[in-house]
This record gives sequence, C-alpha cells and structure tokens, in this order.
Amino acid sequence: MNRVFAAILALCMALPALAQTPSGAQPAPDDRAKQWLMLIDDSNYTAGIAQMGAQTRKEDIASLSRLREPMGAMSNRNLKDIKLEKTHPGMPAGQYAVVRYDSHFANRATAVETVTLAMLGTGSWAVVSYRVE
Repeated sequence: MNRVFAAILALCMALPALAQTPSGAQPAPDDRAKQWLMLIDDSNYTAGIAQMGAQTRKEDIASLSRLREPMGAMSNRNLKDIKLEKTHPGMPAGQYAVVRYDSHFANRATAVETVTLAMLGTGSWAVVSYRVE
C-alpha cells in the first residue's frame, strides 16, 4: 500500500513538469495566433505586422488597422476551430493552420476572427493573414 501511495505521489509531483512546454519548443498554432492577436488588440499594429510572415500581401498589411479600429476593444474571444492545410488560396504549397475564434468587440457584438499561419523552415508559425467576418 505504501508503494502505491508513493507512486501516486511521485506521479502527482511530476505532472506539472510534464505539462510545461520544453525549453525552445515552438507554440501551437492557436497559441501563436493568440500571441499575435494580443498585439492587435493593443493596437500595436507595427509589431503585429513585423511578426507576419513573408507571404503576407501588401493589401493585408494596409488594411489591418482599418479593419480593427471600428470594432473597438476586444471583449471576449473563444477558440472555434483549427484546420491544418497543405495548401491555402493564393499561397505556395506548405503547411498552414487556419485558426478561427468566436469574438466579441465593444462595437461589434459577434464576429468570427480568422488567423492563418504558415509553418516556417524553423518549425515556428508565422501569421500570414487575418480577417474578421
């Protein structure tokens, strides 16, 4: 009985370490999308644009602040779904993640935010497009 208790105690103590992201590990696409969206939520468009991938089109960059400013402050955002794709319209073949959120803003009660990310050669995700429907 004591060995069982000791094993359970050891397992419980190890769980927090197992749940942590290993040093140097890249965030999952939805975590990376949330990191980027926090910059946009704070109206830090320059940093958001600087973190976007090379595939980003000029028209996407120019429209970022015009898209978000009228909606006002972020109220709530919940992950809706994530789709992994090998191709994405207007982009070269590669690995893409399309992350969608059900979102609520001060000036827009309901919206679906879509953040598309591309896997870079370094194994990290970079935002390549953003839209709100």
